Amino acid sequence: MEELKDLEELKKISQEDYMTGLLNRRGGITKITEYIEENPDTKCAFIIFDGDNFKKINDTFGHQCGDNVIISSAQEINRQFSGKGIIFRLGGDEFVVFYRDVDVERLKIKLDEFITLCNKASVIGGRKVAFTFSIGVSIYPDDGRDFDELMKRADDALYKAKYDGKARCCFYKKNMAMPVREQFMFDLDEFSRGLPGGFFVYEASGDEQILYVGDSLVKMYNCRNIDEFRNHVGNSFKGMIHPDDLERAEKEIYEQQFNTPQNVNRMDYVRYRIICKDGEIKTVDDYGHLVHDINYGMVYYVFLLDLEDHIFKETRA
Repeated sequence: MEELKDLEELKKISQEDYMTGLLNRRGGITKITEYIEENPDTKCAFIIFDGDNFKKINDTFGHQCGDNVIISSAQEINRQFSGKGIIFRLGGDEFVVFYRDVDVERLKIKLDEFITLCNKASVIGGRKVAFTFSIGVSIYPDDGRDFDELMKRADDALYKAKYDGKARCCFYKKNMAMPVREQFMFDLDEFSRGLPGGFFVYEASGDEQILYVGDSLVKMYNCRNIDEFRNHVGNSFKGMIHPDDLERAEKEIYEQQFNTPQNVNRMDYVRYRIICKDGEIKTVDDYGHLVHDINYGMVYYVFLLDLEDHIFKETRA
């Protein structure tokens, strides 16, 4: 009897995710396969939850914070879906729910409510951080009759949700237009590295704190590295502009963004001077785009072009 008890304990451990206490991939596959074999005619939903931009949380707040996000997410998914769901951690920040005996229309409402709930920021490390999920869904037996088929179709729907803007749910449809997955291989660092101009992101309110700086912008200000650049400008957009141009430039940006009704895409353009680390003064063109970021609120994405470089390229054309 003791040996049998030990074997059962080992089996349980082998199918349990050590971090969240949910089933692991092996345990999930086993449970789902067994359910399908025993209930071949019951309509079910295979749901993949994939965290949006989880790497940014790890890089910004540390891996311990990232682990806490995974644990709290697992608890919320379990709370919302455990009544009818076989739930397991697929790996990293991915979870699967096999939702049994499903009403598809009710499930759509439930998943939309879950996404809305996740959009509410949590306090992590003293800053409000919203961790959202993109969700892909396939339906048994319509989209597949075994684990592998359902996983493949739900994964296709998941990447469609990612491509369409993240923090949303997509159900698999036959002949659905699939995104080119290489789209997800690129990030801001790759985008900004080596540009003829500089790229940066800053908060649209308060001290206008600089959130992201590309290497090209650092070089434009004749700085050696990002830290030197941030110190030079006081880590603020206000510090990037020549003091004599600051009031005019910010007024022009404000007028274009908030007093121009036809500017529905929230774009702006302004020209001003900058003072480099070594005292050199340059004239630049500023192309800004005002957007809402889930973690920081309203922010500006800005491309800065050195006017001398711009003129030089035009004369060469």
